[in-house]
Amino acid sequence: MDHGAHFYRCDFQVHSPRDRGWAGSDCVTEEDRKQYAGSLIRACRQKGLDAVAITDHHDLLFAKYVRDAALAERDNDGKPIPTEKQIVIFPGMELTLNVPCQALLLFDADFPDDLFSLVLHALAIAPSKDGEAKIAETKRLDHITTLEMLRSELDKHKFLKNRYIIFPNVSEGGTDTLLRSGNAAKYAAMPCVGGYLDGAFDQLGTGNKAIVDGKAGEYGNKRIAIFQTSDNRKANHADMGKHSTWVKWAVPTAEALRQACLAQESRIAQEQPELPGTAITTLSVSNSTFLGAVQVEFNPQYNALIGGRGTGKSTILEYLRWALCDQLPTLAADDELPNYQLRRKSLVEKTLQTVNGTVQVSFIVNGIPHVLRRISKTDELLLKVGDAEFVACREGDIRTLLPVQAYSQKQLSNVSVRLEELSRFVGTPIRPALDDLEKSFERTAAEMRQLYVTLLRKRRLQAQIAKDDLLLESLNEQAANIRKALSGLSEDDTKLLGAKSSYERAEEAVETWTSDVGTVGGAIEELDGVIFALPTKAAARAADLPEGATLGQIEKEISD
Repeated sequence: MDHGAHFYRCDFQVHSPRDRGWAGSDCVTEEDRKQYAGSLIRACRQKGLDAVAITDHHDLLFAKYVRDAALAERDNDGKPIPTEKQIVIFPGMELTLNVPCQALLLFDADFPDDLFSLVLHALAIAPSKDGEAKIAETKRLDHITTLEMLRSELDKHKFLKNRYIIFPNVSEGGTDTLLRSGNAAKYAAMPCVGGYLDGAFDQLGTGNKAIVDGKAGEYGNKRIAIFQTSDNRKANHADMGKHSTWVKWAVPTAEALRQACLAQESRIAQEQPELPGTAITTLSVSNSTFLGAVQVEFNPQYNALIGGRGTGKSTILEYLRWALCDQLPTLAADDELPNYQLRRKSLVEKTLQTVNGTVQVSFIVNGIPHVLRRISKTDELLLKVGDAEFVACREGDIRTLLPVQAYSQKQLSNVSVRLEELSRFVGTPIRPALDDLEKSFERTAAEMRQLYVTLLRKRRLQAQIAKDDLLLESLNEQAANIRKALSGLSEDDTKLLGAKSSYERAEEAVETWTSDVGTVGGAIEELDGVIFALPTKAAARAADLPEGATLGQIEKEISD
């Protein structure tokens, strides 16, 4: 796994059995506490939580038990969980201040256990005895009347400075929140860049949302990041993770949380962030005359190569572009090969081909791992998809699978003056959407052609019907005139001719009934064919399947 920043789902207010409002059994012995800590880690894994803060009132005891349980976690095969996949535990406390409000005080995830007692001493908190089932009754810290004063008290101690972060309670209503009448000045002056809620962000009213969004002048237009918390106090962990926040960091420290608050648009989310479906994961170079063997792991969200002049930044990028068959710009008839393409060709020949170097790029497309290998000596391309073997492929296949939009500085200067390059620059990032639109246009065009053919047929039928109606009207008029012109007919003949229309309607009725009988006959024949083709023979015998006896009875009843 790369060492860059990633999103982690966090619940920063989780209480332990020491809490006075705990709903469940006490945990007093070492074994009981270890068992509880283990159950909490398992619950985190089941609920998809990546990090929690253990924040009892004015007490830090249980944080070490939970942290030890996270370190001791094993997977289904009994193997230790890799460090980067372990549940992150932030030691912390819920403080009741004379601001008046409550606040969460969180420390670095690796804050030493043996400093916990010194934290309580720094804040003049009388520690609860370790052997007690419950913490002592919480007493308001009357000597701390502002959040600035809290920071000042903590910063007096070198072992605490820059290793903690303060999140005041900014819930909607109640006696513990900072967002109450009379606290505007204290909110504006506080050194905090984030706050926490007992619940979901949507519970904040319009006015309080304006305050935390920095849109309230009385509150100093101070914007802060918000962390949803569960405030879990149940032994079955039912509430834990019910309200959580995704936070992006590289290393789980208080400073990382502060930086996330300062860049909350990109580092904090109340809903699970949507990550790219396509991402390059690693670049491996077997050997090169300049850098030797190289392996670079990439973050699926953001990457930057930083280094001095001549350290190989451009070389790594050119290797990546070459391996991924970066599309070359379209040249006019009188154009020569650009200098940067000559340099890339020379780079591959001099640094890779001379040592028979191979460049391998691993990437993911919609969750499926792909590995692309390009051999410098033969310029051969090999692609591996999932667990399949490597197979030969073409440059066009790679560009279709993983289109790359890459430009050197000099290439960028040509983008705006070449229509083909400008089109590629704009179109590459949205190529899937453009392809979907093109397919939609083709589908719509085909439907329109089909509808137009239907329309023409309808018009021809309408014209034919109109013609037939005129002919029928003419024939009816002619028949009426002929009947009037007839002479010498008997009275019976006259009655018979007059009843012609009635006989015609009777004939139509008989034809309709005959048609109905034919329809029913056809349906019966079709039903007969369907019924006698059943029951369908199952792919496996019922006796060979789970609950075979029950399935066999069902099969018999259906057959009967």
